[in-house]
Amino acid sequence: MSGRRAFLFAFFVTTVLLAGLVTVLAPQGPRGPASPAASPGAVPPAEPGTVAGGQGGGRGRPILGVSWSSTWSATVPRGEAVPERVLGTGRCAALHRWATDRSAVPRGTATAAFTLTAPGDRGLVVRSLRVVKGRAIPVPKGRDVECVGADDHTVAPGLGLWGKLSLDAPRDLGLSRYARPGATVGGIVETRTVDCSCEWWIEVEVLEGDERRTVRIDDDGRPFTIASPVARIGTDAQDEAQGHGISDIALARGAVALVRASGGPSGGSSAYAAQLRSPGIPEVWMAADREVPVLGRVVGNLDVPGVVCERVERVLMAAGARRAGHTTYELVLADRSPPGYEEAVADVSLRVEKVERARTEPTGYDCYSDGWSRWVPDGRERISAELVPDVSVLPVLTAEPLRFHRDTPGDAATDILFFGVSPMGSGHLTYHFTIEVTVQTRSGEFARYTLDDAGRPFILATRPDGVLPSYGEHAYYEVGERHG
Repeated sequence: MSGRRAFLFAFFVTTVLLAGLVTVLAPQGPRGPASPAASPGAVPPAEPGTVAGGQGGGRGRPILGVSWSSTWSATVPRGEAVPERVLGTGRCAALHRWATDRSAVPRGTATAAFTLTAPGDRGLVVRSLRVVKGRAIPVPKGRDVECVGADDHTVAPGLGLWGKLSLDAPRDLGLSRYARPGATVGGIVETRTVDCSCEWWIEVEVLEGDERRTVRIDDDGRPFTIASPVARIGTDAQDEAQGHGISDIALARGAVALVRASGGPSGGSSAYAAQLRSPGIPEVWMAADREVPVLGRVVGNLDVPGVVCERVERVLMAAGARRAGHTTYELVLADRSPPGYEEAVADVSLRVEKVERARTEPTGYDCYSDGWSRWVPDGRERISAELVPDVSVLPVLTAEPLRFHRDTPGDAATDILFFGVSPMGSGHLTYHFTIEVTVQTRSGEFARYTLDDAGRPFILATRPDGVLPSYGEHAYYEVGERHG
């Protein structure tokens, strides 16, 4: 081989090797069939929702829901037991975090919040949005959980519902939303299905100046998931409770049993009871067996009306604190029987399961929201019962007339009773109790219920030393001064 030919051959081999090395080291995109070449004026394939090369990007995450009347359900794989701390009234956010951390698959309905960021040098206009069905996934098996009143409070106030779309009947949602250069725009999409067990994501068509492209929005690079609906866990009574002061209800299948006197299932009737805060006076009175130093970080900024006291209660509950002082309870009764059942009476009593004495004098914690005034009894209460030591059964209402009302034909007829409970005695007593309810019709048919807080008894403690909450050592006011 001549010297010139040897040089050319060596140059060719070196070029091929370098080209192969560059191909190996280059970032690899998702593997799969090649996308067809785009025709002139067509929207290019969806791009990952990140900001790169001067282009705007998007970011999404799954959320609970957008309305106090909505319901979120999911299946947690492997069927592991749901801890008590994420069940009960006001615990939907905790249940959602626990379930999503374990890759729970939403059933029937899935909701996602997202934001789009415009490039720094030009604005962005959203022209349309769609949800895309991805690959099929196995129908999830495990533990079903549900939230009645799935209103996600972690969503930014500016993110509104952009649309409700179905994976079973795909369509584009026409929009016109603008974000100035470097700014963000976003919203919430609710996705539904009847028979799809699959992955899904959102594709948003945007205009950036004269450039038209499609941005894919998913869960940090992973598709969202959804599966067909499952049977409801919540009851008519729990649904009705949402309109009368209950914030949200976190449930797990099999955690709460409503039983008729005959021992069979409750059929078309149901009951639900929950603790309420007095309307317009959202105070938190808690008693703990020890001081909770971590609370100092929560109350560092008290000028956040409606937020600090909620966090105070959550931190204290996690530390084993108990609700203290007078509390109002709501009892909701519902029935789908014929109209003749609407004339009935109810007997309500408290069965005190346990009276505990703390080892030391408990520490009192009190938090008062903006606009708080001196405590007054809840005007909805029909009667107030006093818990006293050594009483195991405490009647509250006897032969109380029920006036079942049906707002819409086909819905359950409901009635609601309110009553107060005051724990009495020295400052180191704690009462554990269930609410026993018997409903009897004029024809003699009856149903009995034992109601608790998602499988555990209701708990009320006496206030330390019997002092008024506002005079306690650890009293906080969301807008104003702090004591202790």
